[in-house]
Amino acid sequence: MTANHLARASWSRAWAPVAVWVGVIFALSSDAFSASSTSGILGPLLEWLLPDASADTIYRLHVAIRKGAHLGVYAVLALLALRAGRLGHGWALLHAAAVSLVCVASVASLDELHQAFARARTGSLRDVAIDLAGGGAALGLALAAAGARRALRGGAPVEAEP
Repeated sequence: MTANHLARASWSRAWAPVAVWVGVIFALSSDAFSASSTSGILGPLLEWLLPDASADTIYRLHVAIRKGAHLGVYAVLALLALRAGRLGHGWALLHAAAVSLVCVASVASLDELHQAFARARTGSLRDVAIDLAGGGAALGLALAAAGARRALRGGAPVEAEP
């Protein structure tokens, strides 16, 4: 295998999980995962777990779970893209984090645009902000962890890492 083939194989292995996760995100943005669809599962589950809860409380918990899912799904995307930038391109940590955040913003925007055209969904700029918050929080934790590891080892600051 030539160096070019190895580089392409490495790039593919690095970015394949990102592509798969973007597919998961777009599947979750289909009508099958609309609020009305998930309420048929989450509503009864929440009512069973919290039998004394009011209908308003159940509704609010349903919304919180759905918005929490946005945070989590986009946190995973951010970390996968960070990993891909580091492994597939050898980018410095801060550069990979910046590209990862752009990736999160792009996918979140396309996801909400897709939902704007779905029958049972609506696109929302607020959801893009929630998605960015999830991705940003995950990246912030990753950068803090890298800085802490480096400080414990007495190494260079995160900014100087290749």
